[in-house]
Amino acid sequence: MHSTAEHGTPVWCRSAHTHLIDPMINDALRIVTVCLRPTPVDNFPTLTDIQPAELRRSGDTLSLGHRAMEPGHLLHSELTHTSSADVWHLKSRHPFVPAAQQLISFSDNNICAAQQADHQWNAEWVDNPTRLRILIPDTGTQPSGITFPRRAWIQLNCLRTSVGRFCSCLYKWGMASSAACECGAEEQTTNQFVFQCPIHRPLHGLHARTVLDDETTEWLLNTCPEI
Repeated sequence: MHSTAEHGTPVWCRSAHTHLIDPMINDALRIVTVCLRPTPVDNFPTLTDIQPAELRRSGDTLSLGHRAMEPGHLLHSELTHTSSADVWHLKSRHPFVPAAQQLISFSDNNICAAQQADHQWNAEWVDNPTRLRILIPDTGTQPSGITFPRRAWIQLNCLRTSVGRFCSCLYKWGMASSAACECGAEEQTTNQFVFQCPIHRPLHGLHARTVLDDETTEWLLNTCPEI
């Protein structure tokens, strides 16, 4: 998906129409995570350990800019021209050269473009108010459970995003007559399902961290009901 959606990104990624690509990328990530449509789209990159599309495109621009700084590159003379930013007549097009020059001026030459994008992603994630950040505090590393069989992977993603076939969600979507849990609780939410429900909860609860304990892993693989 990304090989098609990002072909030639340094040329067109600053266009006003770039946002038209993002829904297709989000749909692909939704297939990978098997998350339901109400799941916030900013959760998908973290769950799959794939950089957000905007950062990937910026990284591609910076990467090409670094290569163009080498003598002999086709764009070397354009990129190193001191007044190149002043000769663009169609400024609304946001061309590659001034964008690459700006990215290079603020970049760290000791690390590659992908690593710089990872640092920026992690910095943005720290300020993200989503509840997923409690379970996955850092980006750029594979979240635990990503190698689980697909059914357990689906269950884990629903629990982490708090969007699944919980009674509270189904009731909110008009697909259930009540939000009550079958154990008698007034509302079956993710926290109630994991920490309080005497019928469904795992032995020690789903720990609010990236590392899953053995009991929780066993519960996800063999005991957790369809959610």
